[in-house]
Amino acid sequence: MKKLLKLFKPNDPIRQFKSFKYAFEGLFHAILSEPNFRIQILIVTLSVILGKIYAITRTEWLQLANSLGLLLTVEIINTAIEEIMDQLIKHHDNGVKIIKDLSAAAVLITSFVVLSNLYIIFWHRIFT
Repeated sequence: MKKLLKLFKPNDPIRQFKSFKYAFEGLFHAILSEPNFRIQILIVTLSVILGKIYAITRTEWLQLANSLGLLLTVEIINTAIEEIMDQLIKHHDNGVKIIKDLSAAAVLITSFVVLSNLYIIFWHRIFT
């Protein structure tokens, strides 16, 4: 039982602060160095503006927030996977290509989900 309780002991506040610092450094790196991430941030911003303009429901906000948050998360994971592969394998390797393609496909699928949510939420409000 004591071993189990050790898993839940509070972290050192300085260590926790550093964890947040590193997370924000990663976020800023994505914003500054990844053009696709900046485009997705623009999509998020425009979606929030449209949501405010058209007074979407709480359920629609939830749907929008979840899908847009997932998109940004998957893009960051894709970036991390690509960076790892580039650091580990310096030469062209078909296995690396497949890994990167699969990672990019995850972003593409998530983008389709976001697009369908944007269509479901806004199409009838904008075009009727």
